[in-house]
Amino acid sequence: MTNFSNNKNSREIVSKLAAKVMGDRKLLLILSDRVYELMHEDLRHQQERSTNYGRRLDK
Repeated sequence: MTNFSNNKNSREIVSKLAAKVMGDRKLLLILSDRVYELMHEDLRHQQERSTNYGRRLDK
């Protein structure tokens, strides 16, 4: 039961924060820029791993 209440509480907190961000253009821009940076970094890491796996198979 504790996990359920923590999960519900977390959803409420995230929901309030999301509403705040949606209402503030500057916060939305900051968030979207950060999400883009993280996705770009993740893509770069995936490409590095893919290249490294290819090198292992060639040897």
